[in-house]
Amino acid sequence: MLKQSGFSLLELAVVLLIIGIMLASGLGAFSGQMAAQRHRESKLMLERANEALFGFALANHHLPCPADPALANTEATAGMQERQDAGNANAYRCVRSYGDLPWRELGLPELDAWGRRLKYAVATNPGGGTASYAGDFAGSNPTAGTACGLPTNKPCFTLQSASNLLTLRSATRRNGAAATSRILVSNAVAVIYSEGELGALGTSDENDNRNADANYRADTPDAELDDMVLWLPSSQFLYQMTQSRALP
Repeated sequence: MLKQSGFSLLELAVVLLIIGIMLASGLGAFSGQMAAQRHRESKLMLERANEALFGFALANHHLPCPADPALANTEATAGMQERQDAGNANAYRCVRSYGDLPWRELGLPELDAWGRRLKYAVATNPGGGTASYAGDFAGSNPTAGTACGLPTNKPCFTLQSASNLLTLRSATRRNGAAATSRILVSNAVAVIYSEGELGALGTSDENDNRNADANYRADTPDAELDDMVLWLPSSQFLYQMTQSRALP
């Protein structure tokens, strides 16, 4: 009687099962490595954006206004700050206090590692007219009225600027349960964030990062808030501007 060689169906099934487990394990590890790499790249992009804000302020004597988030990158003004034109009560003020980071204006890449634009908010004073420019970190008055100080083109914020600053708080929910929110900082002049791996989740904490008020959320990423948030405290900003002799 001839002896049969080769695998039986049962043995073949076991081999295929083992191969499948190994592939799944390897793909899972690869996916985790890719997520970590994108997180690192987006964090680096946020840090570069923060440095670009300082450079812009030194060159222009004000922080940039947010860009219009509705514009496609084929539009000529996409990624450019939106500011009011001269000739009205809000001349040289921001059209919006929250929107996209003006990536083209700052000379930065358009998208983060997850393929989304960085978001940006800036401390502004919506009062209108030149009389309230002192607390507006994005407004400017090229005519150098008394609110901006002299000489011409000095920044419209001063060492005494303290109004209309942004507040960041920790999340109200963590891992599906209510959490005690605490104030992280209450004197930010700007907030930059990436929407993270999960994008806009529509949760209450993430929605706080997507409106034009002065309150934002930052915490360790979870299923309800995974925005990667970086903020610029007024104390740090004013110190660096003072060291650079850019303040009046």
